[in-house]
Amino acid sequence: QTCCVSAPVEAFRVATMPRPLKAILDDPEFAGQDPVVISACCSPITLTPGGCTAAADYWCERAGAAFHERYEACGSKTNEDDEEDDDDEDATGEEYGRRKKGKDKAASGGALKISELLKGVNLYELLECSEGSSQDEIKKAYRSLALSAHPDKQTKMDPDAAKQVQENFVRIQEAYELLSDPAKRMQYDSTLDFDDSLPKFKPGQDFFEVFSEAFRRNARFSVKRPVPELGSLQDEPKVWKRFYDFWYDFQSWRDPVMLAQADGEEILDLADAECREERRWMMRENERIARKYKQDERDRISKLVNLAESFDPRIQAEKEAKRAARAAEAAKREEERTAAKRAKDEAERQKREAEETARAAEEKKKKEEKAARDEIKERVKKLRQRLRGFHQAMKEHVVLEQLNEVCVQLKEEDLKALGDSVEAALRKDAMAAVALVHKAIESIGLAPLQVDDVSTSSGPTSQPEETAEEKEERMKKERQRQKKAAEREAKRKEEEATMAEEKAKREAEKAEERKKREELRKKEQVAAEAAKRAQEKKEEQKAKKDDEKKKKQEEQENQRREQQREEAKLKAQQQAEKDRLEAQSKKEEQDIERLVHLFSTDRIERFNKIELQTDDALGKALQEAVEGDASLAAALSFLKEQNDAEELRLDKAVALVSELSPVWPLGLPPPSHIRLPNDLRNRAKKAKNRIRDILQKFLVSAAAADTSTASEWQRGIVTGIEAIPAWSPTKQVEQPSPESPSGAAAAAGKKAKKAKAPKEEEDLDDLLAEFGATPSAKKGKKKK
Repeated sequence: QTCCVSAPVEAFRVATMPRPLKAILDDPEFAGQDPVVISACCSPITLTPGGCTAAADYWCERAGAAFHERYEACGSKTNEDDEEDDDDEDATGEEYGRRKKGKDKAASGGALKISELLKGVNLYELLECSEGSSQDEIKKAYRSLALSAHPDKQTKMDPDAAKQVQENFVRIQEAYELLSDPAKRMQYDSTLDFDDSLPKFKPGQDFFEVFSEAFRRNARFSVKRPVPELGSLQDEPKVWKRFYDFWYDFQSWRDPVMLAQADGEEILDLADAECREERRWMMRENERIARKYKQDERDRISKLVNLAESFDPRIQAEKEAKRAARAAEAAKREEERTAAKRAKDEAERQKREAEETARAAEEKKKKEEKAARDEIKERVKKLRQRLRGFHQAMKEHVVLEQLNEVCVQLKEEDLKALGDSVEAALRKDAMAAVALVHKAIESIGLAPLQVDDVSTSSGPTSQPEETAEEKEERMKKERQRQKKAAEREAKRKEEEATMAEEKAKREAEKAEERKKREELRKKEQVAAEAAKRAQEKKEEQKAKKDDEKKKKQEEQENQRREQQREEAKLKAQQQAEKDRLEAQSKKEEQDIERLVHLFSTDRIERFNKIELQTDDALGKALQEAVEGDASLAAALSFLKEQNDAEELRLDKAVALVSELSPVWPLGLPPPSHIRLPNDLRNRAKKAKNRIRDILQKFLVSAAAADTSTASEWQRGIVTGIEAIPAWSPTKQVEQPSPESPSGAAAAAGKKAKKAKAPKEEEDLDDLLAEFGATPSAKKGKKKK
């Protein structure tokens, strides 16, 4: 049968071929046929002779909107669009298990009814499909079973078998009816056995191996599909962050009503409701009961995600990187703040040093200037005193007041020069010195007076009147003298004003500093008062809390007294259980010590035997034993033909020859649960290496033999079917003849057991004899 569904050729070429073909293959009318799909979505075409019309059952029809929406709308994207969709993992994805809005309330809230025939039966195993099968796969499985298990398809059989076939077919039908309904299937899937446990992660384990299985196990309940994987250590942050975002927003289709029913809660059947109000009440009651289980399911998933997040090495690495970045940033900010503070402190220090240096330099300069002025004053004073000292020699011709005026008005250099000139002149002629002094008096604007004129000016003799010219000259000199005196006074006042200004400036600075100190003192006082008030408030709150705490403690004390008896009883039970466990642990330790002692004794006996023999003697004994035992020679030859690893082949060889002599079992590794002392362990290692070296040389040089004569046990050892024998205390118990010493000891041990004589201590020598070991030479001592 041929089907032609037409559409534009380009639309067909894009990607529509697989989905329309699948749609036609799923149609029951095309079962078993090979349809040919040409295109889709267009008006019917006109049939022309030849070509497809040659088929008698040729069928051409329009593919409608439902066909397009189901099979073409999703597949009309190009490959590039598909790749973009695959890359966009933020997409919501397919939603599984979500009911339609109109049927959500009608199909939820009630218990799931299962017939008596299906109770205890796994419906998926009954329909021969898996739990993750799609509806189409379940439908196909049901159709296949319906054809094979239908009673009409069976041959004639007795009534009991026919009844069983009929019941089996009814079970298949009811199972399909339940699983074909998405709502009922979700309810049924919620009742299946599921491992709700959280993984137990220990340091050193593979995080991804431990948690991947848990997430894959819980992913079956996800509404959104596909479910992202846990990933690996090499994933980018956006990948595993998207994973945790998905699981933190995990939406489960697991029915809490069914979880409550499975836990023994009483769930009301909505079908038993007699009216709408009663049905709604039943739904509310079921929802009330299921609310707790729904929250428990959310908490379980949340705990799983939180547990994984706490151990995820990628998150820990990111947190560590962020912590390091924050620490680096804080260190950087602290370094910048410290650097800024250091720079500020350095600038202030330099400023203070500069100010102090300038102040010190200014003070030094002032001191130097003052010292220079004092020195100049001292020199001028001495020069004046020197010049006045010459007046005694010239008192008849020089008036002392005029000489003093000369000393006051002349500068240091002039005074020194005048003094030197007067002194030199006095040595030769006093009048010459007088002339020099008169000249100096004239230089300051005064007219030299005679001593006689000064002395007689107060007497009755009248002086001649001054001329106008002399009076004008005298007045002129007097004005000059007054001008110089005014200049000196102005200069002095200017210096005093400067000093007063500097003093006022210093006083202002001191006042400003006092003001700042006063403000700082007031601020500190206010802060201290605020701190005091805060402390008082804190103490009041603390006292209030202490009172409340005391009341609460009294209430708790009453409750504690009521709980003491139960806690004492529980503690006694726990102590009893602890004592029992300690006794059991002590017994296990004693058993292990006993095994270690027996194994050490056995090893020592074998070490003593092998150390008395050389490698050549052991090799010769092995060669003779193999030549005398055809089955052993065949087993060793068969072992050489195997492609085993060297260590495994030597282990098998030691197992094959272990019955020849007590020394050969030393070539096998000791039991893992027994640890020998260091000295015995070193001896065991040496003995093992000797045995394996001898066997290795023997296997290399041994001639081939007929492998068919090997026993079944020997062939099992070589092929790996039989396990390599390991040491155990029971294997050391031999069955010797009664005449042998060991047999006598064993018989004595059996008689002692039959007698059941009570004894508080266990004889170690008898115990060793019982297991075929040689007793110690000191028989008089007994050990526990």
